[in-house]
Amino acid sequence: MRGSLFWYYNHLMVASASMTGLDRLLTVFAEYLQLDDTDCLSLPPAAYYNADLYQLEMETIFRKSWLCVGRVEYLPNSGDYITFELLGDLLVIVRGDDGIIRALSSICRHRFMPLVQDSGNTRRFTCPYHSWTYATDGRLLSAPYMEGSQRFVKEQCGLPEYRLETWAGFIFVNFDKEAPSLATRMATLDGYIANYRVPEQTEILHYESVWEGNWKLSAENSMEYYHHVGLHKDTVQDYMPAKNSYTPKPPDDLSFTHMRCGMNEAFKSGGHIMHPQGRLDTFTEEDLSTGYLVYVWPAFTMAMRPNGNNWLSFHPQGPEQTGILGGYMASPDLLEAAPDIGEQRREVIARVNEQDRLATSELAKAMHSSEAKRGPLSPFEQTIAQFYRWLARELVEPPR
Repeated sequence: MRGSLFWYYNHLMVASASMTGLDRLLTVFAEYLQLDDTDCLSLPPAAYYNADLYQLEMETIFRKSWLCVGRVEYLPNSGDYITFELLGDLLVIVRGDDGIIRALSSICRHRFMPLVQDSGNTRRFTCPYHSWTYATDGRLLSAPYMEGSQRFVKEQCGLPEYRLETWAGFIFVNFDKEAPSLATRMATLDGYIANYRVPEQTEILHYESVWEGNWKLSAENSMEYYHHVGLHKDTVQDYMPAKNSYTPKPPDDLSFTHMRCGMNEAFKSGGHIMHPQGRLDTFTEEDLSTGYLVYVWPAFTMAMRPNGNNWLSFHPQGPEQTGILGGYMASPDLLEAAPDIGEQRREVIARVNEQDRLATSELAKAMHSSEAKRGPLSPFEQTIAQFYRWLARELVEPPR
């Protein structure tokens, strides 16, 4: 018997030693499938820098998901375009002459030169290398001096097009041609946020940045209010204190996670820049007295108050770097009631964003410490536990 036990434990030790770093991480992820929200530890530090896990996330999750790349209002006129790097692909998002917004590869079909940079308006995209010229719908219009090439077929040299769909004024792109529609993906969320009238809102502040740190660090920071007590103690903690946060029941289809945080009594009566203004008849008492955040897997979040909406989209740029795209939106009636609302809120939003950026970069450094250990999640971090469980469902098979 003793010999059998020795063999068994020795076998376990050998098996563990042969496991790769990715194997160990996936084993940890699988454990979350059996745990309650209040019975979870944080992820192992290696989950935030392991290159193999990052590649698996890109292939299994991001290249099969709807990813937000901006707002329809960025492209009001035919010929308007913005350029975008997404998961290593170079895209140009353009409103064509027919009024349709498309996501095209911005790589010339000749010898790979990027066609265009930044943003602007154009009738044609002309390659700066050899002057191949494309229409705004991706068709190749001309290619100088290609007569005599036995491999050149003009009709086969158009720019590849990515799936693009819009929701509530946001533009999303998906690399997977077989993925369910964006409307299907957002159908449950629509019911939860109908009161907030997001499709009516327009962006009044915009920001883009690159944060040092894994995309999951940025994601976690944007799906809970617990960090108000420390990171935002001199900004939003004043009127949305961490102690007032709570986690509603998850949606039945688990398509997103959400959380609310009650406003301090002093800020419910008016006189503060975050007090509800504009049309308020669609909101419940809970809406009027709380902040409401939703995080849509894998990388889109909105932190909402009545008639205001702070949104973010995260774009991984490597295991330890994340592109940040976002803005602050307001309803037309809020802008009518307070035309300077953007200026009123600009400073606090900028400070909050900078605090979040600093936290992400500092956390990224700490992950490489030999003493970085997993810690227990707070009951105010149930959304984080739900995030880990979602990752487990995407990355590993449920344990037998």
